[in-house]
Amino acid sequence: MKRALLVLGFVAITIALTFLWEESGRVTYGRFLKAVAPPIYDLFGVGDARVGAFRQRYINWVPFVGLMLVTPGLAWRRRLGGLAGGLVLLFAGHLALNLTERVHKAAQLPFVPSLVSDALPFLLWVLFAWPVVSRWFASALAEIPPAAQDESRADDPSDHPIEPGDPS
Repeated sequence: MKRALLVLGFVAITIALTFLWEESGRVTYGRFLKAVAPPIYDLFGVGDARVGAFRQRYINWVPFVGLMLVTPGLAWRRRLGGLAGGLVLLFAGHLALNLTERVHKAAQLPFVPSLVSDALPFLLWVLFAWPVVSRWFASALAEIPPAAQDESRADDPSDHPIEPGDPS
């Protein structure tokens, strides 16, 4: 039941944020980028970068915010710090994403930058929510019976020493 509530909370938050993004956030963020990005690009010597080239990818902040808000057991200080730090890093990712257009003039974003842009919110969530996420991994591993762990290691060649004269 608790997991279902978390999933429903995540869905509700992401739907609301996506609606806000589509209604006015995208245009507002685009204006913000057009004002802030050129001086940043000039600072790094890439002043000819186009702002807003891959605007459809800027929405990647939505799953990050949703996950940070619904992660159970995350201290509020860490949650708010993670939100702030993650949004700054996603903004930096958007700036970097615009630089890919200098190399790839196509209307579609290439595969690797697309993959990085899409995965970044989830990687940042794992990073900022690590105290909680690591406990999930630990508890999941603890639920695996020792016999199953031994069977999975049986196929590991590093567990079998090579005998002298062994042709392998």
